[in-house]
Amino acid sequence: MKIRWTKDSIRVRITPSELDAIESGEGIKDAFMVHGMPFWTVVVTQSHYSSLTFNKENAAVLIKLSREDKDTLLDPTAEGVYLQDAATDIRYYIEKDFPCAHPRAIESSEPVTETFEPPAGFLERKMD
Repeated sequence: MKIRWTKDSIRVRITPSELDAIESGEGIKDAFMVHGMPFWTVVVTQSHYSSLTFNKENAAVLIKLSREDKDTLLDPTAEGVYLQDAATDIRYYIEKDFPCAHPRAIESSEPVTETFEPPAGFLERKMD
């Protein structure tokens, strides 16, 4: 899982294996670790409805995906689901992780991960 946040949004990019885990009901979880301790955590699970909540005690963001939104992610032509929490106006996105369109600097030492097959026209749009 790759996580990117701004002051009013959180974007989670998932791999094919992570989508399989969500679909099977396992869900996925990742934590930002500082000195071996989780500083904050993001959990994505399937539920009856899509929602975004925050647990202050655990510094955890919990994203629940409805069956409909999970089914959208299973569609090979879909790139993601784009949601907004009505109470806070926080936007939250779950996107499929596709291959990078632009090469990364070798200094970034970013590990190679599995990715989804990009839909038709994806790489061309990214190069524009």
